[in-house]
Amino acid sequence: MNVTTRFILILTIGACMCASCQQNSTALPQIDPDIEEYVVYNALLESKFASGNISQVLFIDHTRVNNQALLEQDLASFQSHTPLDGELINSFKERNQQPYPLEPSLDFGVEYKLLAQEKVDELRPLDEASGWKLFNEKYPNAVGFIYLSRVGFNADFSQALVYIEHYRYDQPLQGGYYLMVKQDGGWVVENSYEWMT
Repeated sequence: MNVTTRFILILTIGACMCASCQQNSTALPQIDPDIEEYVVYNALLESKFASGNISQVLFIDHTRVNNQALLEQDLASFQSHTPLDGELINSFKERNQQPYPLEPSLDFGVEYKLLAQEKVDELRPLDEASGWKLFNEKYPNAVGFIYLSRVGFNADFSQALVYIEHYRYDQPLQGGYYLMVKQDGGWVVENSYEWMT
């Protein structure tokens, strides 16, 4: 192999390596959505509960969202004042097609328990007031219980969408959708659409 051929070969290999490096630098981040989901949960729950006087939070142990009609209505209301990425909405809907078991991997600065829906149903007799009395006797440090949705993400994992529903004995039923954004490596609430009955 002469010097010219060797030089051309080296240049070709170098160009291929540079192209490969450039492709890798523009690729989407390799993030596991099932792991990142709990990072989002923890950031949102810490912002909502860690600074209050709540000593225990109870979560239903499977995810859920409103029925399809209410979901579409709520997301349309949210989008009327906050543009939501189409991929983010599609991811949220896809990941919430069916209930999903929550792992005991939450860490947001407050003690918590995961409850089976059946356990909560046992505390809901026909008389709602006595149901809450039973609830308070069994869980004296908790203020109601919470449902979480699964978390939807946009393509580059810079935005997340999550839903919370909170039942409390002393207040109306509350719920809300939270748009989270990645800032300095962590998640913060950018905007929300909340409702109360």
